[in-house]
This record gives sequence, structure tokens and C-alpha cells, in this order.
Amino acid sequence: MPGKWVSRWRERYGALVPLVDVALAEGQGLAALDAFADLVLLRGDQEPVARDTERYHAIELYRETPVVVLPKDHLLTVLESVPVAELADEVLLQNPAHVPGWAEGADPHRVAPLSALTEIRHQADAFELVAAGLGLLIVPLSVARINHRKDLTYRPLEGGESYYPVLLVWKKEPREDAREQIIQDFVGITRGRTAASHRGSDSREVALEKRRRDKEEAKRKRVAANKKREAEDRKRRRGQKSGKPRRHGAQKKTPRNKGR
Repeated sequence: MPGKWVSRWRERYGALVPLVDVALAEGQGLAALDAFADLVLLRGDQEPVARDTERYHAIELYRETPVVVLPKDHLLTVLESVPVAELADEVLLQNPAHVPGWAEGADPHRVAPLSALTEIRHQADAFELVAAGLGLLIVPLSVARINHRKDLTYRPLEGGESYYPVLLVWKKEPREDAREQIIQDFVGITRGRTAASHRGSDSREVALEKRRRDKEEAKRKRVAANKKREAEDRKRRRGQKSGKPRRHGAQKKTPRNKGR
């Protein structure tokens, strides 16, 4: 979905209001807002502070489907979807408390040993452990697709809620009207607002007006430069016409002797 919204923005506004999308590491959305971003897409389960209404505007756009990541030769791959109950005897490579619907049926003696969990520093490491047969992983569908490997597969989690909310977040702070309008226009695109909407066309009008002013300013500078160049040419030509011709190599006349 994020790709769809970016494409719609670029189709609608093109280079008038350029949009740069930047891939962020997990849990770095709010840090990006502090550093350089106007808006961020993040997962609410990873950055719950984003729901702080005193500091941020946050819109829940959709919820991602949870899937179970497992080796291709795992017994559970025979199922189209994996019921939560089937995972009770499996080792989960994450804190079961972070996976609603699973912790109730999991064996606390086999799941998430603290010594093992502390070694998983990166998402890629967790997928590596799944491939090695050390446990399973429950992640959003998009994460499973991004980390796709030939030796791994995934199945939808049956009975588990779609509990990975994706939020569009931006800061509550004063900003210029034009910049605020740009933010609101992108929010409108994520909510399905069309180009025909008056509210959704303000940024385009602002950009068109700016481009018109820039063109007029560039034209004014070109005209001024041309006038200056023409004035210099006229001055040079006048100087050439009024100047006396210079004589080069003239010899001094000597008086001739007359014979007597």
C-alpha cells in the first residue's frame, strides 16, 4: 500500500511537489521525524509512543496479517494456515507476550529462553535461526515477504488477530501553511481522496503559482541581462566611431637641400 500512495502522489503532482520515500530500520520512525521526515509510516506495536496525542498526529491506515515463518520441510507446511493451537509445542523466537493469541497455549519451558532471545539483534538473524531449525517466527506478512529465502516459507496464522497496525504519523508542531497543506494532501491520498477534490488540489495550486513566479523572475533576469549586454555593445560601438585613427610607423620628414 505505501508504494501505491507514493505512486499516486507522483502521478498527481510530479516534480511540482517532489516526494522522497526513505526506507527506515525497524523502530526508527519517530527518530526520523525528529531528524528529517515530515511524515512516517510505522508499526504501532513497535513504536507505541506514536499514539501520544500530545505530541503526534497518528492515523491507523490498516492492520497487517500475521504469518508464521517456518522451514520449507517443516510438518506445518502441509497446512494452508496454521492454527494458534498447533504452535503450543513449538519454540517461538520472540517474546510470546508480544504475540497475542499465542502466549496462552505456549509452553513457557520451551519458548523464548532469555539467553537465546538476547542474541537476536537483527531481523535477519531471526530468519537465519528459523532456517537452522531452532524455532519459528510470527511476523507481519510484509516482513516475511521482504526477508524471503529459498529455504523458508510462511503460512497465515489462523485464529490470530490482524494485530500489526500500520500508522501514518506526523508531529504536532507549528509549520508554514504551504507545508501543512502538503502534509494534509498526502493524508488525503492515504484516505482515498481523489484529485478532483478541492481540498486535495491546494498543494498543486500552490506549486503551480510558485512555478509561475519562478518563471517570471527568471524571465525578468534574462531581460535585464540582455539590456545590460546591449548597452555595453552600444557604448563600445560609439567609442570606435569617435576615436581618431592611429598612425603606425610614420617617418619624420627631412628638408631637402637645394643646389645653388
